[in-house]
Amino acid sequence: MRKSLLTIAMFATVSGFAQSVQCSGTTKANTQCKQTVTNGTLCHHHDPNYIVKVEVATAICSGTTKANKPCKVKTKHTSGKCHHHRPKTNYYID
Repeated sequence: MRKSLLTIAMFATVSGFAQSVQCSGTTKANTQCKQTVTNGTLCHHHDPNYIVKVEVATAICSGTTKANKPCKVKTKHTSGKCHHHRPKTNYYID
């Protein structure tokens, strides 16, 4: 009984923080959009200032292991090498 009351109390307080409203944009069928938004009044489909995050493609490392076999680690680094095969950089200035 006590757990259920605590759960209800937590849900009531958490749900009060995120005020969601319906998008004010219109669809091609000239009806109101049914997406809910928490920030602003337009969803990502109707907001002209929305910026799509570009996902960098992963690639298999082009380095070789100590056994002279190709590395199988995937990386998103622009050099095409994983953290094991990239040159070490000195972050400390003496």
